Amino acid sequence: MLYNICHLFIFFLIYSFIGYLVEVCFCSFHQKKLVLNRGFLIGPYLPIYGSSVVLMYYSLQKYADDPVALFVMSMIICSVMEYLTSLILEKIFKVRWWDYSHMKFNVDGRICLSNSIMFGLGSLGLFYLINPFVMGFVDIIPKTLFIIISIILFIVFITDLVLSIIVLVQLKVSSRSFVSKDVSEEIIELRNELLKKNSFLSARLLNAFNAMSGKNMDRYLEMKKDINDFRKKLKESRKEAKKRK
Repeated sequence: MLYNICHLFIFFLIYSFIGYLVEVCFCSFHQKKLVLNRGFLIGPYLPIYGSSVVLMYYSLQKYADDPVALFVMSMIICSVMEYLTSLILEKIFKVRWWDYSHMKFNVDGRICLSNSIMFGLGSLGLFYLINPFVMGFVDIIPKTLFIIISIILFIVFITDLVLSIIVLVQLKVSSRSFVSKDVSEEIIELRNELLKKNSFLSARLLNAFNAMSGKNMDRYLEMKKDINDFRKKLKESRKEAKKRK
């Protein structure tokens, strides 16, 4: 049972990483520069890809012998997943992490036909080329070692997820001026800058305890200043977003 759960998680993580690489290559090509900040997590993975692949792979096994049906069903499943993910993230953080409004045949700027076609084609490559190789590689790892690796990676992933959510919520990365604009890169850069200084985590801990004096109080004031600077930069980004509309 544990091995099967670990197997599913690693499957999810591998394709989340592959999805990250695809996004980096695609965005870097279009922007003509290296773009590494894709998604709101710190690590190099995009859960929307991993979860879509897991759902698609286990729900579309019956279409594995019919490439046309597999292509169509994959387009539908992945597009629905992308739409719902965009909607949920926007509702929670008041931020639109991607915007396809400039693309033809888009739906509310959340999904577009070209991406859906790419998802469909990707599913064919997944079923017939990539997944047999991935499964073969995973299966050669001894079970005990595989479980240990899975648990470590799970802890890292959950820590990343919780930390990223807390940072975004605590710093109130939300504004109506952001809703119609894809500003994920700007927000992530500001978030990472803050994390490097440990200002958010330190300020959070210090806020939780009232007994502060001397050096701790000085540190708290310094942290508070960092957060205020962060918010100023965020406001500037909002103004830039409005100008680009």
